[in-house]
Amino acid sequence: MSAQSVKRSNYINFKNFFKLRNNSKIYIYPNFNGIGLSLFVFFCFLISVFYQNNSGLLLSIIIFFIFFISILISHQNINNLKISSLNEYYVETNKNKKLAFLIENLATEKKLNININYQKKNLGNFNFFKKINYFNLNCNKKKRGTYLLDSITLNSIYPFGIIKTKINHKPDCDIIVYPQSIRPNQELLNEFNIDKSIDTDDFDGIDDFKNGDSYSKIAWKKSTINKKYIKIFKDKEKTQKLILDLDKYNELEFELLLSYSIYIIQYFYRNKINLTLKHQGNTFLLDKNEKSLNQIYKYLANAKN
Repeated sequence: MSAQSVKRSNYINFKNFFKLRNNSKIYIYPNFNGIGLSLFVFFCFLISVFYQNNSGLLLSIIIFFIFFISILISHQNINNLKISSLNEYYVETNKNKKLAFLIENLATEKKLNININYQKKNLGNFNFFKKINYFNLNCNKKKRGTYLLDSITLNSIYPFGIIKTKINHKPDCDIIVYPQSIRPNQELLNEFNIDKSIDTDDFDGIDDFKNGDSYSKIAWKKSTINKKYIKIFKDKEKTQKLILDLDKYNELEFELLLSYSIYIIQYFYRNKINLTLKHQGNTFLLDKNEKSLNQIYKYLANAKN
């Protein structure tokens, strides 16, 4: 996986919506090769003591110095990295979605050979030459609800391959998993006038052409050289049913009703038509603002019958 696989966002806007966490602890310990090398150092030290061999003592000191330098460099390599996450991610049930995360390098030094792991799976090996970096995390949930993510681990074996450094980061965000969108039955489609295209209004007669009227609506067959008429269409937003009351559909299984509702809500949102959602005394207004859509997603993710 490459950091370039994620679409770049404007950093200022991105940061305004993201939370920073910088209190993660750094763990430093030798890996398998490091343990083997430490045993070799101990063996050299024993030889130098029992056989008074200065070469063994010198070799153990040199290797110990390599250990010490490796620990310092490893700590510096993984320190001052901060992961940012959105306050909330919205994911549809049974659908794969990539959750975008930001890693900020607050140090002037480049960060090399950093592995990112989630749920024991490696998301990629990164060299952070830039201050701002991105990575994706795949999310797929089978049931609706609000979830928390497991820890994201940054680890590195650098520079000599004997010392491993690790940071466990717990994302401070909620995963809102709303019901899967399912096309409603024909009765609901007709009730909310979804079968008809929003782009083709119903013809409602003709009227005199006035300044400012669209030429595309001129009724050319009725118009003359001296007099023009335009076609009048019904206001689709007025003919649409604008209230979705979940309490009225007791004959439908509740989870299926929620899936139907998501389809209807997304249809109205795409076509910029206001809709009121009602359920058990709760009322939500869907408008052109994405916040209103997310508010409904969040409610339906945890709604109970």
